[in-house]
Amino acid sequence: MPTLVRNGKITEDAWTYDVANASSPEAGSILNMEDFTKQHAGELHGVRLDGSVEIEDVIDQVKRAALIAISFAGFADGRGLSLAVLLRSRYDYRGELRAVGDVLPDWTPYMLRSGFDTFELPDSRAAETAIACMQRMTDHYQGSVIQPSPRFRRSSD
Repeated sequence: MPTLVRNGKITEDAWTYDVANASSPEAGSILNMEDFTKQHAGELHGVRLDGSVEIEDVIDQVKRAALIAISFAGFADGRGLSLAVLLRSRYDYRGELRAVGDVLPDWTPYMLRSGFDTFELPDSRAAETAIACMQRMTDHYQGSVIQPSPRFRRSSD
C-alpha cells in the first residue's frame, strides 16, 4: 500500500482512486482523465494525468480539480516535472499536485521545487527516505516554482 508524504510528514490519504464507480464518483475520488471529463467532475474530485499529456489540450478541464495526480512511468521520465511547473507557473493552479507512479525518494526535493506538494511512495521506508532528502536540500542557488528568486537576489540570512 502506498505511503503519502505531505508537508514533510507521512500522512493519511483522504483521497481514493475510484475506478469501480466512475459513473457516479464520490467526493474525494481521483478519476482518470476520461472519467473526469465525462462526469464533468470538479472541485470535489481529483484527476490523474499521465506524464505524456499535452497540458494545453486538457487545462480547461483539469484546472477545476481539487487535486491533480501526475503519474511518472519510470525513473528516467521527467515529463511530470515539466507538467507541474506549467500548472503552477503558467496556469496558476493552486490545488494539490501529487506525484504518483514511479516516484523515487531522491527525486522528491526536485519535485517539490517543481510545484508538487504531495508524494505517493511505495512504502514507509521510501517515504522516510524522501523526507530525509527534502530536509537536506533546503537552500538552492537557482530560482524555482516555490522560490522564484535566485539565491543572489535574496537577502542574506
